[in-house]
Amino acid sequence: MQKLTPRRWPAEWEKHKATWMAWPCRKEIWTNGLEKAQRAFAEVANTISEYEPVNMIVRAEDAPSAQNLLNSDIEIHFFELDDSWARDISPLWIEEHGKEVSSPLALKFLFNAWGNKFETYAHDAKVAEHITQITKSKVETYDFVLEGGAIHGNGQGTLLTTEECLLNANRNPDLSKDDIQTLLLNAFGAKDIVWLKKGIFGDVDTDGHIDNIACFVDNKTIISQNTNNRQSENFTIYQDNKAIIKEAGLELIETPEPEPRYIDGERVPLSYINYYIANDLVVLPSFGCKQDQVALSTLKDLYPKRDIKQIDANEILVGGGGIHCITMQQPLI
Repeated sequence: MQKLTPRRWPAEWEKHKATWMAWPCRKEIWTNGLEKAQRAFAEVANTISEYEPVNMIVRAEDAPSAQNLLNSDIEIHFFELDDSWARDISPLWIEEHGKEVSSPLALKFLFNAWGNKFETYAHDAKVAEHITQITKSKVETYDFVLEGGAIHGNGQGTLLTTEECLLNANRNPDLSKDDIQTLLLNAFGAKDIVWLKKGIFGDVDTDGHIDNIACFVDNKTIISQNTNNRQSENFTIYQDNKAIIKEAGLELIETPEPEPRYIDGERVPLSYINYYIANDLVVLPSFGCKQDQVALSTLKDLYPKRDIKQIDANEILVGGGGIHCITMQQPLI
């Protein structure tokens, strides 16, 4: 049996080399207009660029809007896109430990537009390859569907995900839970996986991505949302996940979920957990409701050494995601 080279997936709060994003382009999902989406993405990108380098992937035909709205220090890379969710189409960089030095290794997984929910996605499926070429990264390729928003890690060998997403038949139907666990542990050099049952209610586009409901704050602490309203569609989900987190021996910090919002009778998956950690910065969503201030206060307590910038995420939400969904960290290794 081949001996695996020791490896580690750096936690998101560790130092970044850069942030990667993709410019909004799929007109049909931005029902308030593409320009509003682009302005929302630009606000996130411009804020992050004050703290670390930002790389923006842009279709050639969208160059005027990107160049007009983005700070001049943001580097623009032109190639074809279908959509704009960098978290799910970028490579995931891990740290590979050699005899004397550590080096970055880009893991490249398959992308099938969250279980073939959107057509087309052929260009997005090649984005990870483009990024690894630009960054001159060493690459390891997997014949396995995985989006970056479906998995979190604490940098110390524990992964966090949901069964709702990774065990969904529209991802890797021929693999069992044990098969998937073994593959992920080996790929990321991890020791164990905490499997939450479900993601936030209404997150139908991603089938319950973990980054909308829970994430690591440090090696032993997870943050999620809560509600005392037993009529909330999320009440049982939060309670079940809380029990799993406690059983895993991890601490849980909770912040109140945003007030419910419905469109055509369907609950919208608003989440404060979908925030992005950059160098010396946390970019936190706001939704224009009373819980915004509580979430801000909570994050200030959890990240006392970082600036907390709260940005209106409503226009990003229109397309089906949040601030974490549109960003991907390239760790400094």
